[in-house]
Amino acid sequence: MDQDLLLYLQASEREQFQLLQRLILQTSSSADKAGVDRVGAILGEALADCDLELTIDNVESYGNNLVFQSAACRSHQPHILLVGHMDTVFPADNNFTSYREDDLKAYGPGVCDMKGGLVTAVYLLKALQSRELLRRIPIVLICNSDEEIGSPNSADLIKSFAEKSCCALVFECGGTAGEIVTGRKGKCGYRLEVHGKAGHAGFFNRSGKASAILELAHKTILLEQLNDAQKEMVLNVGRIEAGIAPNVVAEFGCAAIDTRFLTNEDGIFLKNSIEQIAAKSTIAGTTSSVTRTNSRVPMDESQGNLALYDIFRRQAALLDIPLKREIRSGVSDANTAAECGIPVIDGLGPIGELDHSEDEYIVKGSLVPRCKLATLAVLEIWERQQQGGLEIQP
Repeated sequence: MDQDLLLYLQASEREQFQLLQRLILQTSSSADKAGVDRVGAILGEALADCDLELTIDNVESYGNNLVFQSAACRSHQPHILLVGHMDTVFPADNNFTSYREDDLKAYGPGVCDMKGGLVTAVYLLKALQSRELLRRIPIVLICNSDEEIGSPNSADLIKSFAEKSCCALVFECGGTAGEIVTGRKGKCGYRLEVHGKAGHAGFFNRSGKASAILELAHKTILLEQLNDAQKEMVLNVGRIEAGIAPNVVAEFGCAAIDTRFLTNEDGIFLKNSIEQIAAKSTIAGTTSSVTRTNSRVPMDESQGNLALYDIFRRQAALLDIPLKREIRSGVSDANTAAECGIPVIDGLGPIGELDHSEDEYIVKGSLVPRCKLATLAVLEIWERQQQGGLEIQP
């Protein structure tokens, strides 16, 4: 165990929370390009004293993506990829814009999703810099701007670096019992549109009106019946828009559908089932269509992921901190990196929960230990690479 690195991280605890506060107080919803770019500037400033080359991937519609590469990347060895997103779900004009702490927790928009994780990744790199290890360890940090909306502009960037990596480490928040993520469900979103026939509500009986709302109601019931607890297959009709007035038969309606699944086969089953429901009308005179709006493939709990987890498990035992593995229902950029067939671990940020709500928090006492864990794990990963690779049986 490298005591100098651990001492550096312990001594920098106050600085870590100062950086966290700066990041939180800078709002950065996905749609706020200026806000996300200011977060990027804060991160660039925090890492300015490190042996890292910063490349800015300019994006017109959203914030710019940042790529930090250690000096050792010039050797063209497979690198260790770190990923963290700068955007949050909270717009600048909402009421949740402040940072606060109590004895146990720190609160703020994005504190666990995932600005706390960004601090963890930054101080991992700063700890390596303190021992001049960035000149020896090929490591890349991608800070992307659009994860909360599915990473439409950064997914290809992440894949381009993942393809040249020995593994990827993603810094979403850790679970409340110390979990890190070895697998994630896949996700697909769909938009269902229903067309009926408009008319005066007073002149139609129930059997004669081609109401888009009534057809949507029938379809919603059928769609929700696709949920399968045994297979952990989830479908949610989360938003419906239809109609213009109480006395007008709805001519048009649409529904936003979210699906989650453990396997590609289950994702295909859900897709086919949704299309079959869309193709068949219950209410005469209505027609429907469905389109896919977003998707991420499952991140399987592969043998490579379990081998990587084993490195974290050993380091957690040395640090005497809790660690478990989990398959998480939500998706992240870990799904994207895993598409490239490399080992991936997620959930490496500080312990926290209630993200996407005004109660979002991290456990303050977990920030430094998570920095230590990730730093020691990176050292072991690098040492294993020097010895020939990560092919370790869990």
